Amino acid sequence: MNLAQRLIKAGVLEPEQLAPALFQQKKFRGYLAKHLLDLNLVEPEILAPFVHAYPPVPETFEDLGLPKGLLIQLLLKHSFFRDSISCQEMAHDIKVSRRLVDELFAYLKGQGYVQVKARDTLSQTSQIALELRYSLTDSGKIYAEQCLESNRYVGPAPVPLEDYWDWVEAQSINQVKVEKARLKEVFTDYVVPDHLITKLGPAINSGRSIFLFGPSGNGKTLIANCIGHAYQDAVYVPYALLVYGQVIRLYDELNHQPIPPTPETPAHDRRWVLCRRPIVIAGGEMTEDALELRFNPHLKYYEAPHQMRANNGVFIIDDFGRQKITPRQLLNRWIYPLESRQDFCSLHTGQQFAVPFDQLIIFSTNLNPYSLADEAFLRRIRHKIFVGYVSPEQYLEIFRRVCIEYKIDFNPEVIRDMMARYYVISSRPFCACHPRDLIENLIDRARFLEQRPQLTSQELDYVCQTYFVKPMGVTDYDAIGDEPKAIV
Repeated sequence: MNLAQRLIKAGVLEPEQLAPALFQQKKFRGYLAKHLLDLNLVEPEILAPFVHAYPPVPETFEDLGLPKGLLIQLLLKHSFFRDSISCQEMAHDIKVSRRLVDELFAYLKGQGYVQVKARDTLSQTSQIALELRYSLTDSGKIYAEQCLESNRYVGPAPVPLEDYWDWVEAQSINQVKVEKARLKEVFTDYVVPDHLITKLGPAINSGRSIFLFGPSGNGKTLIANCIGHAYQDAVYVPYALLVYGQVIRLYDELNHQPIPPTPETPAHDRRWVLCRRPIVIAGGEMTEDALELRFNPHLKYYEAPHQMRANNGVFIIDDFGRQKITPRQLLNRWIYPLESRQDFCSLHTGQQFAVPFDQLIIFSTNLNPYSLADEAFLRRIRHKIFVGYVSPEQYLEIFRRVCIEYKIDFNPEVIRDMMARYYVISSRPFCACHPRDLIENLIDRARFLEQRPQLTSQELDYVCQTYFVKPMGVTDYDAIGDEPKAIV
């Protein structure tokens, strides 16, 4: 149950009393508890027992919020793939308390689906041998196969959708403020001008979407990633959800970074994983299907879409406009979620349900924003920030840092000479990615020649001639000889 439902069930507030706070939450977003206190609808000491800093440990089957039959089927499916299993091992696998697992095994044993396996006489003195181990009976194996036909999800017990709503609201990214000092800290290793940080700060703290645009190779993707790492707090992410009897796998090792427990970590519902705020990146490979629930017809359960996995975190759409899904399709799909902070998902059964849409979305593109979206959609993206070419001073500083990183002696005069000949004369803009590319090419050349990489004018000339492209047919001169060479 979410916070509003818990308060109504306990008789603390009536639905009509909750209405003003729910209206404020819809209008200004944020956690319902804050709006209840701001409107003086409930005293802090009365609200406190209903607001948790972490998902509490379920003590009863009712606390789990799941049908007992689903848990029984989950136990059978886990047991099907094991020769035998103890209650402790099962409790670890499905993330439910040992006491509740004991009750489930007792029921299954009474129904004749599991049996106590004979202990290994060679290990009777071991700690493991002290615990009863269960294995499926023949009828249990038949029942387990039937359960696997229904769906082949074998993992931690899911959490109800209502609980997921509650915790996404409680951990909303809108409630987190990133200080200017912290933002400068995450950009310490990079050359980012102060005026850009000043623009990024308010955009991040708005909790709304950001549009980063500008020429390629100047750090838009890097900036977006740094924004994701600016958040220092942690959030709880469920392994899976249960919606209308269907399982949706949400936790993803690729996008969710768990935080190892410490002695100070409070005991919590183990169906939730304590993680850093997620950073989900979707590039040119993203399709329209990636934004919808994906039903696996063989496993018969769902995978959560990108935006659900990014909840309470940052969702970066890199190279926006170059996806397999067209910008118009994506923008039409998200007009409502961006406005309402909720999205709608559909099951293959035709049932629809709402899920929270709580992430900082960052669109990154080198295309003209007006070629991608109309004014109506761009208006919904409040913060549009241009990331342009770097200045000559910034370019030189980037080159210096790259040389330090690769342990190459930095010679500013050699770089200034190269800048004059390859940038100023040809009116080539200073691109932030060029220094690293040129140094890496210089290292490649030195490795081939079996010599130590050195930043000399001659070596840099070789590198520049193979890096910068000239128009076809232009006459060029070989850096070693005097014969003209035509680029064909």
